[in-house]
Amino acid sequence: MMTTAQSPGIDFAAIESVLDTLLKSDNASEFCRALVHSELSNANVQGCHMYLLDNSSQLLPVAGYGMVYSSEAPEISAWDETPIAISVRTKTFVFDGHGPANQPVIAIPLLRDSVPLGSLCLVLVDTVKDLPMHEKLIPILGKLGTYCLTNMAIATTKGGLREASGEDLTSRQIRILDFMAEGLVNAEIANKLLVSESTVRQETVRIYRALGVPNRTEAAKKGRALGLIKRPPPPA
Repeated sequence: MMTTAQSPGIDFAAIESVLDTLLKSDNASEFCRALVHSELSNANVQGCHMYLLDNSSQLLPVAGYGMVYSSEAPEISAWDETPIAISVRTKTFVFDGHGPANQPVIAIPLLRDSVPLGSLCLVLVDTVKDLPMHEKLIPILGKLGTYCLTNMAIATTKGGLREASGEDLTSRQIRILDFMAEGLVNAEIANKLLVSESTVRQETVRIYRALGVPNRTEAAKKGRALGLIKRPPPPA
């Protein structure tokens, strides 16, 4: 059963500490790590994962840290009956205290101008039965998550952090980026490359990560800025 259970009191000192920590994060994964280890979680949060809603209504994992919610597949349809999908459809947070194997979770929609961009999933310790933070804090986390998803254009490599340059893109990913810039959808790209639509979706996530962008429009813009896409944008 998914509920918005009775909330504990607000710890304003913890909020200030969390905001300071999260705003210093350089990328989405650091954001997730900082939230798991923040005072706000009170050791109740064991995992934090960020999902991006793509143009095919799929929720794709783009960053995360710690325990993963076990019922979620690598790709989640926005029409599934899972907490993450429901949070996106309803544009409100979902607290499920009776998840798989008694694994509680909070799914928070990431919204921009009331339009869903994705979801932030907080995986809780299995002893949590009620909402472990005040309900009024959840929209704040949603706003921070949205900012992180849309503005932190940083890529993670084995050598550490660097500005996203697209240099790690494969030739196939560059072709997909080119088709994306033309306005082709995943099914059309799959037909041109003779691969499955699922393969195109997976490659799209890798492109977003390599370029440090949240969606196709920003990917095309970044691709042109980096010289990866040669042709000019289509007329408006």
